Amino acid sequence: MFEDGGDLAVAERPLAKPVVKPAQTALPENVAAAIGTKKKRKCLVTARDIRRFAQAIGEQLPPPADEDDAGLIASPLFCQTLSYDELPVEMLPADGSPAELDVPVPAKRLVGGASDFKLHRRVRAGELLSVETELKDVQVKKGKSGVLYLLVIETRVTDAQGKPVSTETATYVKRP
Repeated sequence: MFEDGGDLAVAERPLAKPVVKPAQTALPENVAAAIGTKKKRKCLVTARDIRRFAQAIGEQLPPPADEDDAGLIASPLFCQTLSYDELPVEMLPADGSPAELDVPVPAKRLVGGASDFKLHRRVRAGELLSVETELKDVQVKKGKSGVLYLLVIETRVTDAQGKPVSTETATYVKRP
């Protein structure tokens, strides 16, 4: 019990300042028109591709079973290497990012943001896969260094029967 006879003390605190969000910048029309753009391609998975990926991540694979190394199973994250087409450096955007991320926003630098990756099944050497990359959304935010463009890219990998192999939704940040 307190001196004033009450049994509950209430401390007065100053009210929190309201959070003021900066005004969002409008999305340029040509960027809005690019949303929904899809790129499709086929990809033959080779044992060499699987072994190179395993070497890059430090995974130990068994020695080749035969000359073709047929049936070799890829690491769970191998499908992420299929997200972007292999192009010569001179065909890439100025910042060296994948061509699929060359969205016409007035920004030059690209960094990775979030990734939601789902593996439906593992991949074997010798499989012919279909890869579809789609620009799902572009959001504009105002950051400390200026306008930021958040690019949301979805990549779907399917097998020869059209069954899902993997799905990734990745967000990238482009800034001046």
